[in-house]
Amino acid sequence: MIFDNSGNVLADNRPSFNVYIIKEEANNLKEEIRLLSMATNQSYEELHKKIRRASPFRPYLIKADADRRSVGFLEEHRPELPGVFIQVEPLRHYPNGYDAGHLIGYLGEIGGQKLKKLKKLNYRQGDLIGKSGVEFSQEKFLRGETGFKQVEVDAYGRELRVIRPFINKPGFNIQLTLDYKLQSEAEELFKEYEGSIVAIDPSSGAILAMVSKPSLDPNKFAGGILSGDDWRALTKDPLKPLQNRALRGQYPPGSIFKIVMAFAALSEGVVTPEETFYCNGTFPFGGRIFNDWKRGGHGHINLVQSLAQSCDVYYYNAGNKLGISRIAAVAKMFGLGSPTGFAPREKGGLVPSDKWKRRRLKERWYPGDTISVSIGQGYNLITPIQAANLIATTANGGTLWKPFIVRRVFGENGNIVFEHKPTAIRQIPIKPEIFKKVQQGLWEVVNGPRGTARKTAIPGIGVAGKTGTAQTVRLSITGRKRKPESLPRKFRDHGWFVAYAPFENPQIAVAILGEHAGRSGSFFSPVARKLIASYLKVKKSKKVLASAGDFLSRATSRRNTPGGIAP
Repeated sequence: MIFDNSGNVLADNRPSFNVYIIKEEANNLKEEIRLLSMATNQSYEELHKKIRRASPFRPYLIKADADRRSVGFLEEHRPELPGVFIQVEPLRHYPNGYDAGHLIGYLGEIGGQKLKKLKKLNYRQGDLIGKSGVEFSQEKFLRGETGFKQVEVDAYGRELRVIRPFINKPGFNIQLTLDYKLQSEAEELFKEYEGSIVAIDPSSGAILAMVSKPSLDPNKFAGGILSGDDWRALTKDPLKPLQNRALRGQYPPGSIFKIVMAFAALSEGVVTPEETFYCNGTFPFGGRIFNDWKRGGHGHINLVQSLAQSCDVYYYNAGNKLGISRIAAVAKMFGLGSPTGFAPREKGGLVPSDKWKRRRLKERWYPGDTISVSIGQGYNLITPIQAANLIATTANGGTLWKPFIVRRVFGENGNIVFEHKPTAIRQIPIKPEIFKKVQQGLWEVVNGPRGTARKTAIPGIGVAGKTGTAQTVRLSITGRKRKPESLPRKFRDHGWFVAYAPFENPQIAVAILGEHAGRSGSFFSPVARKLIASYLKVKKSKKVLASAGDFLSRATSRRNTPGGIAP
C-alpha cells in the first residue's frame, strides 16, 4: 500500500472478479459463449474467435474486473455454464481518484523489449508494472514476487497432481511525505485552472503537495489497459493530461527570476542594497525601449523595494551590469537549468548563455538578450518544482535540498527496510547578510504598503513571497494591450506566485503556476495564503503516528469496516 504522511491510504488493492473458462469442461461451448457474451457485453463473434484459440485445458480469461451485474448473471446461470468460474484477484485501487494522480502514478501491462529485460526478475507476459510516478520509481519495493504453482500434467495438458503449491511474496508498503489534506485542498483551489502547485518543506526538501492540472485518474489504468476511447481522449487532448506539469512543464519564470537577479547583483557587487536606480517606466537600450510593467515607473528605488514592487527597470540596469555569464552562474547555483533529481523523467528547464545560443541557434549572444533574461523573459525556462526549490532555498538561508517524496518503506510486520535521509545538493556560497536582504524584499512583497501580493498576508504568521507574470508572445496590437479573455489560450500570460512561511522559521514553501491563465501572479496569491494557513494550523495540532505498525493497523481497521472494500 501507499500512505501519506499521516496514514491515509493513497493506493491499495481491492478485489477484482475475473471470469474464466476451461473449454474442456464445457458441455455446449456455443451456448456458453452466447451466455458469456450477454453477461460481459462482448460481441459473440469476437468472444468466439478468442476462445477458439485458447488451450482446451487451461483457464482462459473472459473478463477482468466484472461488475455486479455480470457476476450476478453468471451466478444465476451457473448450472448452464460448466467450465466457467469466477476467481477473485487483487486489483490496484486509488481511493482518491484524480487527487495526486500524476504524483502517485499508474500501472500498465509490461511488454516488448522491457519484458525481455525483466524476465529474470520474475516478470511474465500480462504482468502489470509501474509506468509513472511513485508506482514507477518504487516498483522494486511495491511489486513483491509473483507466486507460481508446479503441477504434473498428461500429454494433453490435463493437470494430474500439484508438486509445489502456489506461494507468493507481497511487496512492501510505502509512506510518503505528502500531506493529503493539503493536497486535497490544493486540488480543490486549483480545479478551474491548468498548471501546477508544488509545496515543499524548506528544512529538508520533503514534498508536501504536488498538483498538476489537468490531472488523471490512475484507476482507469488499474487493469493495465485503458479502453480505446479513454486512451484516444487522453492522447489527443490538447491540454495534455498525461503530462506532469510540476516536473515536465517548462515555462518562462517571469518576475520570480528577480530573486535570482537580486542574489546575483548583490553577491557580484554590481549594486549595493542602498543604491537606487531611477525608474520612469522605460529603459532605452540598443536602439530599443524596454518598458516597465508600471506605466510612469516607480521613481527612485532600491533593492528591497525593487522586489516589493517588482520593478523591471531596476533589473534591466542590474542585468546590464552583470552580463549573462554571471547571471547564468548564479541561476545554476540555485538549481535552475537542470533536473532537481526528484524523478527519473524530470525536465531541466533552461538557463541560457552565449555558449548555449551559439550551439543551439548558431548566433552570438546580444546585450539586448540579457535585458530580457533579467526579468525572467527571453530564453529562460524553469519547472514548477525548480521554482519551489528556489523559494525554499531562499527561505532556509542557502541550503539547496534534493526534493523527495518517499519517507520510508516497511513490510507487513512493520519492519522498516528503507528510511530516507534528507540530501543537501549544495550550500549556496552567498553571504548570510545578502540572504537577509533578499528575504526582507520578499517580506515587503506581502507585508509592505506597496507590495504586489498583500492579499497573502496572514495575521500572526509572517509570509514572504514573489509574484511573476510570464508573457508567451507580444500582446500589443496598434499600441494597445488586448484583454486576456479575447486571446486564444496559447497566447495568454502565465501567472507565477512563490511564497514561504513562517518568515522566521520556514516550514512550508509554495510555488504556483497558472498556465495560460491570463492572470498576473498576484491573482494566485490568495491560493497560497489558504494553503499556508491550512498547513501551519494542521501541523501545529497534528499527532504524528508513532510507527509503521500504526499505519498498518489504521489501514486494516478501515478496510475491515462493513463495505470497506466491496466492489
